Parts: sequence; C-alpha cells; structure tokens
Amino acid sequence: MKVLFLGNSHTFYNDMPQIFADICKEKGKDVQVAMQAHPGVTYGWHYSQLTELRFALMWGGYDYIVMQQAAHSPCPSKEETLADAKKIIDLARKFNVTPIQTMPWAEKRDPDHQKGMYDIFNTLSKEYGVKLTCAGNVFEDVFYNHPEINMYWRDGEHASPYGSYTIAMAAYAAIFGESVQGLAPNSYETYPVSEQAWRNIREAFAALSKDPNNKELAEKARALYKENVHAVTDKEQAFCPLDPRKAETLQKLVDKYNAEING
Repeated sequence: MKVLFLGNSHTFYNDMPQIFADICKEKGKDVQVAMQAHPGVTYGWHYSQLTELRFALMWGGYDYIVMQQAAHSPCPSKEETLADAKKIIDLARKFNVTPIQTMPWAEKRDPDHQKGMYDIFNTLSKEYGVKLTCAGNVFEDVFYNHPEINMYWRDGEHASPYGSYTIAMAAYAAIFGESVQGLAPNSYETYPVSEQAWRNIREAFAALSKDPNNKELAEKARALYKENVHAVTDKEQAFCPLDPRKAETLQKLVDKYNAEING
C-alpha cells in the first residue's frame, strides 16, 4: 500500500507521516508513505501548482491521499475549502486514489475555532463522501479534559510530538478501521526550541508588532527565529519517546472518536 500526505506545516511537523509509517509497520502492514507539504499553503495553492500533485496521483501508484487544509493562518473560507477540496478529490478518484480528510484542530488560544472547523469538514465529508480523521476531535477533548497532555508546539498552533502522534493514529484508524490501543509510545520532534529561546523570540516579535516599520527590530526578530527554529536532521535526535500513560489516553480517544465518525 502507498499513502500520500498532502498539506502544509501542520502535516510535516514532527515528521508525522513517518509516525504513521511506524504505526503501520508495528501493526504488520507493508505501507510506503510520501509527503507533499509546504509552509502555509492551502488546497487552492496545491491545485494551482498541480505539477507535483498531478504527477503523484497519475503515476505514483498511491492507494490513499490524506489531505490537510490550512486551518489557522491563512484560513480559507468554507466555500473556498469545499471548492478546492473537490478539485483534488475528483483528481484523486480519477486515478483510483481514495481521499481521506484530516479534521484540523483549533489554535490553543482560540478553542472555539474548532466549531467552525467541524462545520467545514463535516460538510465536506457528507457532500463528497470522504472519510474524516478524528485529529481535531481528540485535540479538543484533550484541551478540556486532559490538560496534562501538551498537544501543541511552542506557538500554540502546530502539533507537539503528542499532537503529531495523535494525527498519525487518527489517519491509521480512518484508513484501516482498527484500534490503535497498545501502540508503542513513540514520536518525533523536529523543531525543538527551549523555553528561554521561545520567550526571546516572542518578546522580539511583540516589540516589532508595536513598531512594524522598524527595520532593526524586524531583523532582530527574524534572526532570533532563524537561529533557534530549524529542523533536526539526525534520526536519533529527532526520536521522541512519549509518556506511556499519556499515549494510552490518546489511543483511547482516537478509538472513541474514530468509531463515532467512521463507524
């Protein structure tokens, strides 16, 4: 089986498709994964470029495409998302590739945004007959009921290793319809940033927001971000073991919400 992950930074953080591949291997399934994900891009961008997406779907021999729309900033409207998703879904089905839609998660600072996401993607699922993953459902449950589990990266938008573990499990559950309980509590962390470094970055950008035309402040903020936020390129360094009890909680939630959504 071959699975293509299509999306943006929320897809590539913590090498999420590789977590999915590890889960498949642990479950005894021979699955190859590939990824087309670029920072901040939307379904409309992917389709407007088309070159790599068209080639992958036409010649890649994929069985599934797991789609993730930009959901924070930029955040396309419901109408735009439905229109652009349909183009990708139709193209995938033309080449016998089954689309799976990721349910995005709200920003940590704005949990009510999840309601809008449910509206958009539940509509997409019903209108186009596409399965949903339960990623956003689990993020919401954890936010309100399991605050001991940090699902977010430093910015409160991208996923932490726990969040990416959840996203990957949700994709597995949607595709295979199997329980994820008992999986090894293993994840990856591709953008490790210390608390102090992130505090310095936030202070620099906060100062810039008060004086947006100040070139010196802009250069300082960009330099701090570039110095401290960069992807790990060593496999062993990227590996991130999780707390088994927290992982078990996430597994149970994925099973619960996947059953509610996909039966």
